[in-house]
Amino acid sequence: MEPVEERLAKAMEALESTRAAVADAEQRLRRASVTVTSKDRSVEVTVGAQGDLLAVKFHDGKYRSMPPAQLAAVLVETIGQARARMSRQVVDTYRPISEGLPQLTGIPGTEIEWDRLFGSTDEENASAARKKTGGTPRDEILEDSP
Repeated sequence: MEPVEERLAKAMEALESTRAAVADAEQRLRRASVTVTSKDRSVEVTVGAQGDLLAVKFHDGKYRSMPPAQLAAVLVETIGQARARMSRQVVDTYRPISEGLPQLTGIPGTEIEWDRLFGSTDEENASAARKKTGGTPRDEILEDSP
């Protein structure tokens, strides 16, 4: 049987390695962003690692002729796709770190449930959910009268 001192030294080494990997992942994600263009190519959005909207670009003036509800739907769908891609990138960044940790099965709170933390990271599931609910936003954009 391995002496306690050696097991403790190995555990401390694993802890430091995990801390370094987490710090590296955090650093990479601080600079990370995802840009998605809408299916009709009228809108491009960029989101950061926390799903925050960083930029919106309108292409070719097409948005000017779109009814407000249609433009809103395009924005909501495109932002949702960008957030889903970023969520997947975050999960892909942290999952290898968590998989390298010792398994503590049976101890509540020690297992990482990625889908519960980030919701669905699968764009197809998100798209299917949008289609199921009609694919349009529930709120309506109204223009102010002059």
